[in-house]
Amino acid sequence: MPRQDDGFTLIESLVAMGLVVTIALGSAQLFTVAIARNLSAREQLAMSLLASTKVNDLAAAAADGTIAMSPSDALERLTDGCTDTAVDNGRTYVRRWRISPVPGFGDDVVAIVVRVTPLSVPGETAEVRVATIREWWRP
Repeated sequence: MPRQDDGFTLIESLVAMGLVVTIALGSAQLFTVAIARNLSAREQLAMSLLASTKVNDLAAAAADGTIAMSPSDALERLTDGCTDTAVDNGRTYVRRWRISPVPGFGDDVVAIVVRVTPLSVPGETAEVRVATIREWWRP
């Protein structure tokens, strides 16, 4: 009497389940990596926008002549008049900036550098720096 195959054997089913589980776990791991990269990119974008906004404000003040030169270490420490905080999407960032003369141009041209970092996140080293060179207006 011929044997009739009505389905899969137990071994075939277990092998198929093993393959499906392996593929699903690999996909889940890629999904978590993609989410982490997306969050990092979003934070970099937020810091870039905050830095660009501050550079534009400082450039306008330099054009008006209403801003003073900064200490040389203003980007590394909290300096009065060269530091503020900004909040974006519930996260607080520290903005530090330095305005210094460009060598070779006297006091006619200034370099404006803005550094943005997240506020006190242990172990996090994310930062954005934006720089520009502008003409200094003097009355």
